[in-house]
Amino acid sequence: MEKTNRNAYQGINEIVMNIAIITGHFPPSKGGGIAEWALGIARELPKLGHTTSVYVTHRKDRDLSIHKDEKFECLPMYGRNWHEFHRFYAGYYMWKILRENPETVFIVTTWGMAKAFNFLKKRYPKSKMIVVAHGLEITRLKPSRELKTLTKVVSASDLVLSVSKYTRDEIIKRLVDIDTSHVKFLPNGVDVNRFFPSKADESFLQKYNIPVGSDLILTLARIIKRKAHDDVIRAMPDILTEFPQAHYAIAGPHRKKDPYLDFLKQLVEDLSLDKHVTFIDFIPDEDLKKIYSASKVYVMASRTLHETGDSEGFGITFLEANACGCPVIGSYEGGIPDAVENGVNGLLVPSDSPNEISKSIKKLFSNEDYRENLVKMGMARVSEKFTWEKLTMQMLDMINS
Repeated sequence: MEKTNRNAYQGINEIVMNIAIITGHFPPSKGGGIAEWALGIARELPKLGHTTSVYVTHRKDRDLSIHKDEKFECLPMYGRNWHEFHRFYAGYYMWKILRENPETVFIVTTWGMAKAFNFLKKRYPKSKMIVVAHGLEITRLKPSRELKTLTKVVSASDLVLSVSKYTRDEIIKRLVDIDTSHVKFLPNGVDVNRFFPSKADESFLQKYNIPVGSDLILTLARIIKRKAHDDVIRAMPDILTEFPQAHYAIAGPHRKKDPYLDFLKQLVEDLSLDKHVTFIDFIPDEDLKKIYSASKVYVMASRTLHETGDSEGFGITFLEANACGCPVIGSYEGGIPDAVENGVNGLLVPSDSPNEISKSIKKLFSNEDYRENLVKMGMARVSEKFTWEKLTMQMLDMINS
């Protein structure tokens, strides 16, 4: 079926495009939905016959040579103080690319790096641009100069891809004075060749200080307030009354100046959960599928921080967990309902509700048949709707329609 669909697509679109992905987020990196999005798309485009290059902001600790065997070309974009001058640096590299190929299709993974295209489009009218909107860069916008700049970027774009319906609707709501019919929803995807059920033996669990034989609950995300790890910790005492083998693994990096990690550790101590909660700073790529597979449930019941516009754009880790045979629990916030279909690949709960988290986890732990059914439906849902191959084809259909 997959092969038939791909051949049918190539029959419709025989034009080989020169595609340049412009991004500040690309592996090697410590996770992140933008980096995963860019890599997933970059790997699929050459398979469909398109010349593909990825231009990545240079960092001393980012070794792009790991991509030397890929079918796409990966090149660094140099410049000092990218945060302040990203518009000019990205514009310069886009201009260099257009000088060589005036019909290039750009895929820019955040709208901030697409600001110069409005000017370049006038000089190179056959070029096209796809801008990707993930969430935070939209919901954190202040109604001033930033909004005016976003308006220009969206107007100059041929296609704006929002990874959730929530993000799409937030863009349309903010830009009422321009045509937004080209702002489309295209969800995040998952690489099923990287994420699939895998056995985690005792030595693997011991490596991460996870008790052998535990009923493992996992959150794999940056340790920030929005991810609501504290609600899962608060749910643990109630869960342990019925499932004393329950263990919560909190995996992911944290910001050095953010006090949230210290807050979580103090909460664990206050609730006497030291033996039931493990903090893991970083899990390398080769171990991700094992930690997902070892978990009985993945939980990320994120909250929206309205005062800062901090919201959950989608939640790519839900799909990764599903692909590895792990059901998920998310909240109704932001774009999570696009990643988690209640009663299909997992369960949805209100945000800031430890009691509801506890109920949902106990429901999965107490009914293995029900949990296994979510596992099967979750894996099938990923294969049917969320592979990078299918999503890349949908994206190209949109830009060529």
